[in-house]
Amino acid sequence: MTSKILVVDDDQRTREALADILHRAGYQVVSLASGDGMEELLERNKFAAAVIDYHLPVRNGLEIAQSIRNNLPACRIILISSEYHLRPQQFSPASVDRFLAKPFSKTALLEILAELCPLETSPSG
Repeated sequence: MTSKILVVDDDQRTREALADILHRAGYQVVSLASGDGMEELLERNKFAAAVIDYHLPVRNGLEIAQSIRNNLPACRIILISSEYHLRPQQFSPASVDRFLAKPFSKTALLEILAELCPLETSPSG
């Protein structure tokens, strides 16, 4: 069974690129353009991690991160943003595990995910 990752980004190209990178790395990916309908999605899925853009319509990424934490406490949260004035120390470890400033490399994202939630592998033999 592979780890399932939630991607929330309102920019379609970014969302699709992130989903493609994660899928190619072996993760199962579900993506959303906003937090709309997320609570129902969380009831039906167990996500190992979520990659969430800070600037989203209606609710910001921190609000969505907190909602995920309330529903899935073990889900690891990576907040992404092009706002360089955001600092990791601004985020409570209770709601965000890591922060990545855009643009970031595919390698940086995959290294953080590998650390936070390694891909599950089937036992051999």
